Amino acid sequence: MNRDIILASMSETRVKLLRNAGIVFEPVAHGVDEDEIKLSMSQNSPEEVVVKLAELKALKASVSNKNAFVIGSDQGLDLKGELINKARDRDEAKQQLIKMSGSTHTLITATTVALDGNIIWKYVDKSKMLMRNLNEELITKYLNKIDDNILGLVGVYAIEEEGIKLFERIGSDLFSIQGISLIQLTQFLWENNLLFKNNGT
Repeated sequence: MNRDIILASMSETRVKLLRNAGIVFEPVAHGVDEDEIKLSMSQNSPEEVVVKLAELKALKASVSNKNAFVIGSDQGLDLKGELINKARDRDEAKQQLIKMSGSTHTLITATTVALDGNIIWKYVDKSKMLMRNLNEELITKYLNKIDDNILGLVGVYAIEEEGIKLFERIGSDLFSIQGISLIQLTQFLWENNLLFKNNGT
């Protein structure tokens, strides 16, 4: 049976990645209060928080999308055991980059799929990201060049854009680093006869 595919995210990057792959889907808002979940899980590890958020996004959207495969994804930055959240403004972004400068952090990407209110698939990518030693002047120049929408990204960088300049080394899975584990997700869709059926072939 060919069921619909829903993406529980309005993220421009995630939508673009799926569309570029030729996957037919509908993006919807997930409606999860991320700040509330992070607050309630303040004693949990960054990975546990990221996985829970990805699951909740898929599950919440699954409630109103019966018989659909609902994709939920979340990202978090683990800096020496601390979960780094999205920067609220450029000042906070600057402080985050100063903190990460010259250090390795782990960019955690959790991708999940829910069907009829149950999580049926999950994948977690942990990419080691080594940021260059950046002085305050370079960080200020970087922040002055980027758009405000970059502030809404974990770590204040879009690796496919200006953010690549910040790094000495990055993980090997570029899709996961951008926000969704697309290689593993397409394999799941293939195994469930959804990858090409939804493309009309």
